[in-house]
Amino acid sequence: MDKQTLMERAAAGAHAVVRNVKPDMYDRPTPCADWDVRTLANHLTHWSAVVSERTARKLPVPADGSEAEGTDYAAEADWPEFFAERLDRAVGAWGAPGAWEGESVMASDPRPADFIGKMLYGELVLHGWDLAKATGQDFDIDPDLAKAALADAEEIAVMAREWAAFGAEVRVPDDASTVDRLLAVTGRDPNWRP
Repeated sequence: MDKQTLMERAAAGAHAVVRNVKPDMYDRPTPCADWDVRTLANHLTHWSAVVSERTARKLPVPADGSEAEGTDYAAEADWPEFFAERLDRAVGAWGAPGAWEGESVMASDPRPADFIGKMLYGELVLHGWDLAKATGQDFDIDPDLAKAALADAEEIAVMAREWAAFGAEVRVPDDASTVDRLLAVTGRDPNWRP
């Protein structure tokens, strides 16, 4: 499956979860240590929707600080619609010719665009799962997407732990599903409950 299709499927899954998140859920805990639903919603919106589009288009980080993390997107009554609209734009930008080629800047240092794109669809899968679990929703991950996200996560696991993006790997049975292995390698307990 090509990377753009993986991005589209990851975005569709995250969007399906976001549209069912209500403000009275914002204080709930999530599988992400020290993050409640509101914090997770803002993180997901910022990186996977807002910053993702600029990164795919290979535009510079705004010098005015307008893209600094910390915006409370979830405070807006139309947050699910904002997320969906910005995510659609981001996915469209990743589908443009050359988006997955060369280098781009997500936060500060240039990285291969392919690396950033795979990290972003991985974020949509993982944080989509986090948000679903925290808000009592089902989250079905396409098997091909799960397989690709697992391979990508295994490839960057050591670096991601150094960056504190992944927690310590969780032990799962040898016959664990692809999704459970993906969750485990990124430091998530597949059996997490609020």
